[in-house]
Amino acid sequence: MTKTWVVPVSLLAAGLLLAPTARADAIAELFFSEYIEGSSNNKALEIFNGTSAAVDLAAGGYAVQMYFNGNTVAGLTLALLGTLAPGDVFVLAHASANAAMLLQADQLSGSTFFNGDDAIALVHGGAIVDVIGQIGLDPGTEWGAGLTGTADNTLRRQGTITAGDPDGTDPFAPAVEWEGFALDTTDGLGAHAVTVAPAAVPEPPTAALLAGVLGALALARRTRLLAACHGLRHTARGPRFDDLSVRARLRAPCPRSAACRGARS
Repeated sequence: MTKTWVVPVSLLAAGLLLAPTARADAIAELFFSEYIEGSSNNKALEIFNGTSAAVDLAAGGYAVQMYFNGNTVAGLTLALLGTLAPGDVFVLAHASANAAMLLQADQLSGSTFFNGDDAIALVHGGAIVDVIGQIGLDPGTEWGAGLTGTADNTLRRQGTITAGDPDGTDPFAPAVEWEGFALDTTDGLGAHAVTVAPAAVPEPPTAALLAGVLGALALARRTRLLAACHGLRHTARGPRFDDLSVRARLRAPCPRSAACRGARS
């Protein structure tokens, strides 16, 4: 009976085909990067574009919604205007804010702005993409405490944060994603940076992998020689060692050729 052998080198050889894949953008949507709830009308919101493309805010239907005193319906909606370049920020400020805020502002509004107990949402085409606070909940005075409280402080998004919180109903703990600064701090307004870890990609074949592939190919050559010497048929599907007669015949001396005897060494 003709026996069939399989040499399992295909999986190892496939390792040679591994190559680094293209890295997708780590940031896919705009989000709040700074929040200023200062004295009087010193109030501002900074929005960061960490994507790789400019964003037409009006065409995209971007807006800021403010939910006052635990209300579930926005009391103020401000449609955003202009184009936000990649890596840049957009600052929405109260029209009566101090000179430092007005200098960085891209859009102003004279409407009544938020206090520390009001939730704020960034909306894209009617869908929430980021929220400060918790919609439908009045926390009393503020969310958080100390410098990371939402009342009488400046909050800046940590550089490791690369996406907003699109769930306006989940609990809000500012210290988890924000750094806090004292009342009326404005020195960081107008710029934001993130630290994005590179996406994981398959590594090129290592020396060990190459050595393994070469060893497997050498083994395949040896088995082909042995199979030919013993009258066994070899295919690319791999070895089947369940037939004792095959193993016994391969261990037996082969008188056919020196190449066969060399394959055993």
